[in-house]
Order: sequence, then structure tokens, then C-alpha cells
Amino acid sequence: MLSYDRLSASLSGEPKQAFVLTRHFFNRLFQNDVFPFQEQMKEKLAVILAMVASLGWLIANSLMMRYIFVADRGESWLEKCHFLSFFMVLLAFATLLEWDVIFLDKRDQSNLMVLPVRTRTLFCAKSAAMAVFIVFYTAAVCSLSFMVIAFVLPGWISNDLGTLGLYFAAHLLSSLAAFTFVFLLFVAIQAVLLLVLSPKLFKTLSLVIRFGLAVVCIFLLMTLLVNRETTNRFFSSLAGLKDRGDASVLLFPPMWFAGIYESILGRRDPLYSASVSIGLSAILVLGLAYFLALALSYRRHVRKSLEVQAKPALFKSIRDRLSSAFDAVVLKDPTERAVFHFFGRTLRNSALHKVRLAGYLAFALGLLLVLFGSQINALRNLGMDNLNLLAMPLILAFFLLLGLRSIVNVPLAAESNWIFRLTERNSRTPYFVGLKKAILFYAILPLFGGLYVFFLLTWGAWAALLHGLYGLAFALLLLQILFWNFRKIPFSCVTVPGRARLQYLWLIYGLSFIFALSAFSSLERTLFRNPGNFIIYYGAAFGLVIALDVYQRAFVYEKLRLLYEDKPDPVMITLVES
Repeated sequence: MLSYDRLSASLSGEPKQAFVLTRHFFNRLFQNDVFPFQEQMKEKLAVILAMVASLGWLIANSLMMRYIFVADRGESWLEKCHFLSFFMVLLAFATLLEWDVIFLDKRDQSNLMVLPVRTRTLFCAKSAAMAVFIVFYTAAVCSLSFMVIAFVLPGWISNDLGTLGLYFAAHLLSSLAAFTFVFLLFVAIQAVLLLVLSPKLFKTLSLVIRFGLAVVCIFLLMTLLVNRETTNRFFSSLAGLKDRGDASVLLFPPMWFAGIYESILGRRDPLYSASVSIGLSAILVLGLAYFLALALSYRRHVRKSLEVQAKPALFKSIRDRLSSAFDAVVLKDPTERAVFHFFGRTLRNSALHKVRLAGYLAFALGLLLVLFGSQINALRNLGMDNLNLLAMPLILAFFLLLGLRSIVNVPLAAESNWIFRLTERNSRTPYFVGLKKAILFYAILPLFGGLYVFFLLTWGAWAALLHGLYGLAFALLLLQILFWNFRKIPFSCVTVPGRARLQYLWLIYGLSFIFALSAFSSLERTLFRNPGNFIIYYGAAFGLVIALDVYQRAFVYEKLRLLYEDKPDPVMITLVES
């Protein structure tokens, strides 16, 4: 940082502006809808890069270690293609996390347009920040993985430093080209949406498309990591196409950059030459498209306001009457009503919270795709003994509630904190009851309503009802566990970043989830063999949910104090000897 400040002080005029803005835009990468706390993300950046580097070493080690005993006679292109495929998908997922700060946005307009800065300086600085992001990622991926490459591959050719340097250049440059392509491709997707859609429609469809792409990325990452049978089958077919000289192998983009890798090493093949041409041309075209999209998005979405005037909702009067009737029946207490509607409107209007919740659901859907993809033959049997189908509601409910448990800690605005604080009542029970009712009606019931329709078409009405009630009982029990002694009004507590301690507890959470999923799925399959026993499960499960709720209302809620601000962890503890 001191070197950066000295270099910045030595510059003047437009170069200094570009230099300062590059750092600004790079920092903005860690202050977006997914990571709203810049300092929280910056302090974890080194840890994330170290994890990426370690993952690069593990994957390269698992792919390349066979070449310790077998000479590489040009066959290693397949392992290199596999390696690049994984980290290209990982970067695609990272780019989706940075989706909302790729182009100049409303905040940039408010902060920078009033300054004496040229538009070209903004564009150059924004592009430079993106380039630094890609370089950091490439450096992390290549740092330890090249140690594996250097240990197993060059020795079959030569042990001199020139050969080692050639392998290093090939590994670094092919990776950099591959990652640049992926980043520019996803930028192009967003650019097309920006140019084709109106600002209001873009806000709606962008989240849906971003969610779908995240599901695909998670599915591919988990498949490449854990589903070795499917992965090996795919890359074996890719090798067969390459051996036959079939040009259709070039339809797989990682092949382009594996071809660049082999071409730098001096291996000659018509498919490698075609890969180099296609890969470099794709980067060039997407790079030009990026600058064009940056300029057009600036003209359309920055110079014009991203704010869109709200239009009157259709059937507003009918909706208001239904809402009033619902409040009269379900939310008789005014405090419950306030918490309930504050929860619902925040989820409906806050992009930050919707993106975070979508991330949890994307992970759940990606996991389901991996489960079904790993057992293709099991899809022929969609009966009630298919554990994957039985686990579907449990997985979706788990990640939905886990996501809600996470995002309710993220405050919407300081004003909501003070409104609830100034109007706090002596009775705390309505605050907690209102939150759980909101989760029930806004999340759990819509989820199981949609699942009931799916299983209605698959199994019929009666089996779908039994299955839906089984999952609903699981979700309600999980709701009581996750929100036990929860003392915050949703989206209003000023929180301290990093309090979740997921880096320490993820293994416990993961093992607990696997155990619960296996136990509940197996139990339901047993119950379906004798459906009359479902009534015993319903009595026990719903009875336990009601008992926990009654216990909390009678002995827990009134003893809790509402928490409006998280206490920061002490940075220093001093022991004073008396």
C-alpha cells in the first residue's frame, strides 16, 4: 500500500486519475450485492486466494501424478483440458458474484460523474481493475499447480531451466487466456441483457439468468470434483474425438486453451493450430465487445437513470382487500403485522437479500442435479423408493431456511433499526412469532406448494400429500431449531462482519446435514412401504413442533432482549493482576 501511494504521488494529470480509479474499481469488486462489506472481503482475500492455490495443487496432483511413472508423449493435453475446465467454471461462478459491479452503475454515476474525469479514463480504469482481478486469479491457480507440472512433466524431455521456463510460460499463458475468455464471455452475456432489455426488465430478468447460470456452475463444479465416473466418461469421449481428428472436439472451449498450451510447448497438430486461432479470435472479439458494451451501457444505463418510476400495480384494490383479510385472520397483533410485512417487502424489493438467498437455492439445485446426474439409471424409477426424489424437499427446505437464517442478519437500512427501537413494546413474543409466520407464509408454504404440484404429476394426489406433509414437518422442525433464541428483528440489526464463523463450523454443519438427510430420507422410504405409519410420524413431528413453539412462547421469548446492534469481538484482552 505504501508503494502504491508513492507511485500515485509521483504521477499527475490523467495517468494519476486512472491509477487512483483503478484501485477504486478493484476495491468495488469486494463491495457488491453478495459481499456488502468491503473490509470483510478484503481481509479474507488472501485466504480465498490461498484456497484457490491449494485447490489448484490438489487437482493438478490428482490429474498429473500418473506421469511420474509414464512418459508424457503428448497425452497430457487431456489432463490439462480437465484442469482448465474446472478453473474456468470456478471463475465463471466468481464472475457471477461480481455481476453487479462489472459495468459502471448508479453509484459510479453519483460519485464520479460530478468530478473532472474523462469518460475514457473511467473506461480504462474499469478495464484495468478487471484485468487485475483476472491476473490475481490466474496467479493463485498457477502458483502451486505449476509445482506439480514442473515435478512430473518436463523431466521426460529435459531437466534444464529452459525447458522448465517453457512449461511455466505455457501453463501461465494458457491459463490466463482461458480465464480472460471466461470473464469476457460472461461480461458479454450481461452486456447483451443490458442492451436488449429495458432497465426495469433487466433488473428482473438479470437475477433469474444469474441464478440459472449459478446453478449450472455449481453443478459442473461438483460434478468435476466428486462424480469421477461421469467426468472420466466425458473426457474419454473427448480423447476419442481428438484421436480421430474430429473437429467437433473444438466445440469444447477448454480444448482451445489446452491447444494453446500444447502449441507453446512446440507440439504440432492441426487441431492445436485451429485451437490457437479460435481461442485468440474469441478473446479478441469478446474484448472489443466488452469496450463497446461498456460505452453503450454507459450511455443507456448510467447517463440515463437506473431509477424507474413505479407503475400502479394491477388489481391493487383486490390485493389490498385480500391483504387486509389475511391480517385480520393471521396477524391480529400489530407488532406481528409490522414484522411480517417488513420481512416480505424487504425480500421483494432488496436486490442484496434476493441475490444472497438465490445463492443458497442455487447451491441446493446444483446439489440435486449432481445427485440425479450421478445416478442416471435411477431416473428410470421415479417411484417412492427413490431416495433422491425423497431427499429433494429436504434439501431445498434446508438450504432455503439456512439462507433465510443468514440474510435476516444483514440490515436493510439504519432507519428500520431506529423505527423498531423507538417503537419497541414490552412484550417480545409478537416480534418472534411475526418472524416465524413470515418465513412460513413467504418461504415454506410456497416451496411445498410448488413441490406438491410436481409430485402430484409424478405420484398422484395421495402419495404427493403424504410426501408433502412429511417434508413440511421436517421444515417446521428445522425452523424451530435454526431460529431458537433468535433475538433480532429481521433485516434491522446492525451486524458485525464475520460473526458466522463458517470457516470453523462448516464441517460440523455439513456432517449434520448429511446425517439428517440420510436419516429422514430412509425413514420416509420405510414409511411408504406401510403408509399407515405416516400418522405416527405426523403426530410425533407436528407434536414436537407445537411443543417447542409453546415452550418458547411461555418460557423463552419474554426473557429475550431484542438485539439491535451486534457486539464486536474484542481485539485485545488485557489481564490485570490484582
